[in-house]
Amino acid sequence: MSFDEQNLEAFIELLNDKRSRLFTPQDIASLTKLIDSLPDDIEKLSLAIAAWYEKRPKILDAQLDILNNHLSSGTNFNRVSDSNVGDVNSSDYQLNKQALQNAIQQSSASVTSQISPPKKLL
Repeated sequence: MSFDEQNLEAFIELLNDKRSRLFTPQDIASLTKLIDSLPDDIEKLSLAIAAWYEKRPKILDAQLDILNNHLSSGTNFNRVSDSNVGDVNSSDYQLNKQALQNAIQQSSASVTSQISPPKKLL
């Protein structure tokens, strides 16, 4: 796996981390706009994502932690495109622009639910 693939896999893992409160609605909006403007090319996506998270120290630190943990432990990335799906056949999963967009969309739903005020019962 190339570094660009590892970088994108780690970023998707970070986006899918439901415990993570690193991403703001503004982050999700800027990520969506950025990815939509790029071609479906792993290297270009990876470079753009890296430039994006380098401006956000907390996200950069979390990204580097994921990369370092996988590299130091020798484990593979999860390669799960949808964390809401129980049994995903990893041979069907492809790392591409669509996988990244799906992760951003899922993260957006998670961020929105975290900031929505609780509904009052009548």
